[in-house]
Amino acid sequence: MLPGSGDDPLRDRLIAAALRVFARKGFEGTRILDIVREAGLSTGAVYGRFRSKTDLLREAVVRGSRHTGRSDMPSLRRVADLISQGGQVTTGPLTDEEAVRLEAFVVARRDPEVAAALGEAQSTFRRRVQPLVDAAIADGTVAPDLDAEAVLYLVRTIQLGLLLQRGAGTRAPDPAAWRSLIQRIVSSFGDPAAAALEATAAHPDVHSDTPNRSVPT
Repeated sequence: MLPGSGDDPLRDRLIAAALRVFARKGFEGTRILDIVREAGLSTGAVYGRFRSKTDLLREAVVRGSRHTGRSDMPSLRRVADLISQGGQVTTGPLTDEEAVRLEAFVVARRDPEVAAALGEAQSTFRRRVQPLVDAAIADGTVAPDLDAEAVLYLVRTIQLGLLLQRGAGTRAPDPAAWRSLIQRIVSSFGDPAAAALEATAAHPDVHSDTPNRSVPT
């Protein structure tokens, strides 16, 4: 397990430096010496704390996952909010954390340690969104016949896909058209019975039990 921030200031400094260098040069293009110079430390500081460059990447991924989205969580109330936020098209360069996340997915193809780090990051995400899942099931945002794990897997897939497209500089679709599509996806998860009850509560006059009267001819 990665020690909490403050347990070893030099360790934290090396991880922060590794994030910056991996983001600039990529995993394959980074040398331990690059990270040491970025951190302003000696080579001994690295090998006294990390086994290898891969070990540094693995711990950087885990550390980054503990902070990603944490500040946004209090503003989220439902899985629908999570999808809408995570599915937003953004522009501009990737942050260091975003760039390293993409690097980690590439490296994970060949490195079980990095793959395990990504798995730990996903587990952290899963624990963090459990209250949203509970709320979604309770209020009908996710229909009872849908697998909540499949919905969350789709959320992560959309987020990663958007990150990949942005990192590659792919031109994004019209923002309004994209938002409309995401809204349709979100609404498709809902429980039709719960939606009908909500509509009835909002417009009781439209859903009246009064029988239709025939119109005289």
